Amino acid sequence: MPATTESSLSGVLVHSTAYRRPSATQASADAIPLLIDDVYHIFHLATPSNTVHHPPRLRSSWCRMRSFDLIQWHRDSLPIVQPGTDHANHADPDGAWTGSAIIGPDGKLNIFYTGYNLAKDGQQKILKVQASDRHGSVFEKGSEEIKIVCTPKERATYENIDFRDPYVFFNEQEGLYWMLLGTRLAKGSPWSRGCLALLRSQDLSSWQLQTEPFYMPNDMYCPECPELFTLNNGKWYLVYSRFQAPDAGTVYRMADSPYGPFRVPRDGSNGRLDGRRWYAAKSCEKQGDPTKRIFFGWIGDYNKADKKWLWGGDMALPREVSARDDGTLFIDLAIPLLDQGMSSTGLLTPPYPTKSSSMQLSSIGTTQYQYLDSIDIPAPSALHCLTFTIQTMDAHSFGLVFDTDSNMPGPKLRLIRSADGSFEATLLTSLPPLDDFWADQYNLYLPRSIDGPEIIRHVGLRLEDPIKVLRTDDLIQIFLGGRVMSYRIVPDVSEAIEKHRNAPDCSPGTLAYSVFVEDGEVVLHNVSTCMIE
Repeated sequence: MPATTESSLSGVLVHSTAYRRPSATQASADAIPLLIDDVYHIFHLATPSNTVHHPPRLRSSWCRMRSFDLIQWHRDSLPIVQPGTDHANHADPDGAWTGSAIIGPDGKLNIFYTGYNLAKDGQQKILKVQASDRHGSVFEKGSEEIKIVCTPKERATYENIDFRDPYVFFNEQEGLYWMLLGTRLAKGSPWSRGCLALLRSQDLSSWQLQTEPFYMPNDMYCPECPELFTLNNGKWYLVYSRFQAPDAGTVYRMADSPYGPFRVPRDGSNGRLDGRRWYAAKSCEKQGDPTKRIFFGWIGDYNKADKKWLWGGDMALPREVSARDDGTLFIDLAIPLLDQGMSSTGLLTPPYPTKSSSMQLSSIGTTQYQYLDSIDIPAPSALHCLTFTIQTMDAHSFGLVFDTDSNMPGPKLRLIRSADGSFEATLLTSLPPLDDFWADQYNLYLPRSIDGPEIIRHVGLRLEDPIKVLRTDDLIQIFLGGRVMSYRIVPDVSEAIEKHRNAPDCSPGTLAYSVFVEDGEVVLHNVSTCMIE
């Protein structure tokens, strides 16, 4: 049941850990952003404390953070929405799941979300709760199920279990509110009947279900966390998340109208802005600029005990999305951490000044590695920033290796230049697994992870601008050429390999980056590092 909350935006600087997750024992998940009177309201799901797997971990609540500038954040002390307690009478006792927030025709803030009830075969219901004003100062106690106008036969077009993640907006062309839902057709191949359903309303109370799917790509199990928007450039963008390959993660599709058809962008990444580890990302209009949007997503936790990726984790850094001339999307860091404005924000903390230099690496006919200076980490939550520009390159490939030692490489960012001058960027796990015969012969059993050996690949990148590598704890976020690569570094070597490894060449509490070059020469300009606490 929704909790009654009341708070004001104080503008107090909150540490990055408070933005990343509600507490050390809770994870953040699906973001629901909304810009209200130049204030960013970021609702997001939060897991119960000290939970790992479904179903306890997914008994989520709605939390809220607010900011004027995407740097200083105020977090509400209480959740906005909490799960119910009665499986017989509440629709959400096993989780208040993803939805959307919108200001209604009466000027009040409305929240739509998915209620989850395992006692009713995992049934999902769309629930609504309203605030007392446009800012969400106080929310009503209790929620109500929305009224869906349709016959039983029409409702039977879609499954009961996957009928969730409502995204609500006002379609000015029709003068009606639209709601997109992630769902599945009731009949068809179980692996390809995932689709989006459309409902229409005049007043946010009564909704007419359209039985023809709004979007049906015929290649996925179920789409999650959809949204639909325009950037005032004549194009419409449908964004949703896929937990199943191909192109797992948050993707976008393009159309010339809100009715589609929505096409896969020819942007070198098949509409992926990042990889599968940046998930359930959603956006709101940028403050003062309707031609851009600010995206928020999460990077999942990894449970070392059973070597499983988890639902929920850390909120990724805010990202700004704009449109290129051809309509495809360009994504970059939304906050000015890496320019001269950084010192004015108070985020660049002495004694960690920015260092800048050039670097030339040459290796003819072989591959050479060179360490960057070891970087002391003052605190677990500190954000380390590494930037560089490619001045010249005639090598076959070059890149970075993360957390390497003298015996085995860590995850690797590999850049290859194409004949047309563009780049292919690949984030790789340490080593690819061996065929069974060789693994048996040498007793070298490398894990066969869902992320490996290739984690993310982007092609056709233009890398005239600086490449930005941001690192906090085990999280990596790499911004390059209008794309991002997000990953959580996990132990991906088995015990059989671990016993053969040498001790790391750097002491605990440091980061070790290596730069490598393969058969050729590369010159890097403005190689800069800084630390932000």
